[in-house]
Amino acid sequence: MPTYGKETFKESNVNYLNKDFGALKQSLMNYAKSYFPNTYRDFNETSPGMMLIEMNAYVGDVLSFYIDQQYREMLLPLAEERRNIITMAKMFGYKVKPIVPSFVDLTFTSNVDVDSGNVAKVDYDKASIFDPGIEVVSSTNTNTTFVTIDPIDFKIEQGDDTNTIGTTADTGLASTYTLSRNVRAISATQKTITFQIGVPEKFKTITIPDTNVIDIISCIDTNNNKWYEVDFLAQDKVPISTHYTDDESRSSAYVDFEGNISTTAVPYSLTYLITGKRFTRETNQDNTTSLVFGNGVLKNGQVVDEGFIDMEQVGIIIPGQTNDLNQAIDPLLGDEYSTLGETPNNTTLTITYRVGGGINSNVPSGDLTTLPTTVTPAVDAGSILTSVTNNQPARGGKDEEDTIEIKEKAKAFFSTQNRCVTKEDYEARVLNIPAKFGNIAKVYVARSVPDDITDDAQLQQFNNDLSILTNNINGQFGLSYEINALSNILNQGIPAEQIVEDLPNFIAAINNALTSTNTSLETLQTYTDFSSFNLSSINLYLLAYNNRKELVGNPHAVSLQRTDNLPVTLTANITKYLENFKILTDTVTINDGYIVNFGVIFDVIAEKYANKQKVKLDCIQKIKDYFRIENMQFNQPIYKSQLEFELMGVEGVRSIGHVTLSQNEDYFQDGGELLESPTYTYSYSTTGNGVDIDGDGITDGGFINQSNGEGTEGYGYKYNFKNALSDDGTIIVPPNVATPTVFELKKPNKNIQGRVR
Repeated sequence: MPTYGKETFKESNVNYLNKDFGALKQSLMNYAKSYFPNTYRDFNETSPGMMLIEMNAYVGDVLSFYIDQQYREMLLPLAEERRNIITMAKMFGYKVKPIVPSFVDLTFTSNVDVDSGNVAKVDYDKASIFDPGIEVVSSTNTNTTFVTIDPIDFKIEQGDDTNTIGTTADTGLASTYTLSRNVRAISATQKTITFQIGVPEKFKTITIPDTNVIDIISCIDTNNNKWYEVDFLAQDKVPISTHYTDDESRSSAYVDFEGNISTTAVPYSLTYLITGKRFTRETNQDNTTSLVFGNGVLKNGQVVDEGFIDMEQVGIIIPGQTNDLNQAIDPLLGDEYSTLGETPNNTTLTITYRVGGGINSNVPSGDLTTLPTTVTPAVDAGSILTSVTNNQPARGGKDEEDTIEIKEKAKAFFSTQNRCVTKEDYEARVLNIPAKFGNIAKVYVARSVPDDITDDAQLQQFNNDLSILTNNINGQFGLSYEINALSNILNQGIPAEQIVEDLPNFIAAINNALTSTNTSLETLQTYTDFSSFNLSSINLYLLAYNNRKELVGNPHAVSLQRTDNLPVTLTANITKYLENFKILTDTVTINDGYIVNFGVIFDVIAEKYANKQKVKLDCIQKIKDYFRIENMQFNQPIYKSQLEFELMGVEGVRSIGHVTLSQNEDYFQDGGELLESPTYTYSYSTTGNGVDIDGDGITDGGFINQSNGEGTEGYGYKYNFKNALSDDGTIIVPPNVATPTVFELKKPNKNIQGRVR
């Protein structure tokens, strides 16, 4: 093996750092003077030799530029050419958008009959449901059209449904109520295009010529087979959302697939379909959109593992493949026989897509007021759409993404890695679930590790019992010996009388070995429950919103025979959704969180010039704003001092007498004011096993329903706010983190009481 040192290399006066024309020219001149001093001496600018030197310097300058430029274009932060930036964005997993649509919440109204038995209620059996796809044209620009992307469901109850009377009967009582529903819409119109597909091609690519494609609605072939869009071709599991009107196992949004009734509506259920008919969508440099299909075709008469075989393997019988234990594991990927999906062949593809968007689609509020002339309900119960408007302006629409936007979004997409690893990853992923699968309000994540055997004597006994079980199973003594001996007797022609005489002994020995094996298994079971043993458990604590934007959730609803827990459909949707993002060793458990409701009693002193009634109303509004449910999180303390500071900022307030947060009485003074009714439904018994709801380290017993006693129906759990107050009286400490809890001011119009002096 040759060695290299300083003596091995010869010194040279060539400067490898020269890159520009002038430096290269000077370097070539110096080189000629050093190595060819007698051959060429005419370095005049007009000499033929200088012409050759300058031409070489020019070539070197150009080559140096292209080398630097090519290296720059390989780095996302330094790249400038749009084509290269789009390519690198694809490598990071980010899909460039040819155009961005604007989004808006459209408010549709419909008059629905009152309940025949109670005119103060709505007869939701008479309410209709309208499918997505209703187009609303802008009043100021007829070229701008918005289309709904969710159903308009008037059967799902809302808290303000009886606020507006639609029509009245001759008696003067309401005959219909005007119900309003907010539905998300985007600036787009629907178009259809067909493609004739002939012989199969690997990674067949078809291009839609429009430059403002927003999304692909459907792709159907001649045989009415549906092709599904995926993020990448190796993904063989496709999410399918099913509205309850299309689900035979659900009669309404309040009923789950097991027939349980909940107080919270979940319109859609989430499932995953394994299919080979899939494609990806790509944006080209000219802003057109291409659909890229897989590389396999279904092999007639022979299917390997119900997948698709590479095109080169059509007609070839695969005797077997070796398993690579180091291959990547991804919950969305198929097995080793799968390819990248099927490629269409000898068919016609009908593609339905949306176009539109752009900066001009950001219309002002009140601009979308024109209903289509004909709207057919999906579920026609007699009610029709009566009006539509947008109370907020449409936002988000813009033209094609520029190169800087693509760079920044690609870097952000790459950093997320589309995986849930940390506590924050799980919380963010759950909160990003589309609202149609369930309205998640709050989420708290805790990671638990299974208990280990720590006692040395217990660990030694465990190893001994495990060794006995292993020996029995392996047949070193016990089962294997007796069974082999019995087999030899039967196969060696021994007289039947001898066999009958020895047979009971062998059967008894086999029974003894089986008994020993069972005993070993039962002994091992006392150390750990293998059926529930997980490497790592992710505990999700969730709360949802009902139709009045009040928190819903009760971890003890089943034992209390209540229905105020999270709907089964919602928890099932979350479980299926997270399967695609969690790591392999994580086991996700979904639990209801605790809700602790409270009231506020305040006493303030007003300025002499102030209107006391107005000061009181302003203080109540300030308290409402401070305790907005969007601001409250799991295990979040309440800073009473901050609330007092906010009240001091109310115009007309001179000083604060006191502010008390309580579930029943004003404990600031003996015999203090009582709330109209206690703000808890569930309390706890003083005996029995339970949990530590108040965080004092003492088990509080099992939860019971006391709504027929001191509690009030419709609230959460009891909590001692007086004991939870910090020593300086400025902070309300939340319950134990083992029982994740959210404080909620549930009924502010009822549970805020005050006095202005």
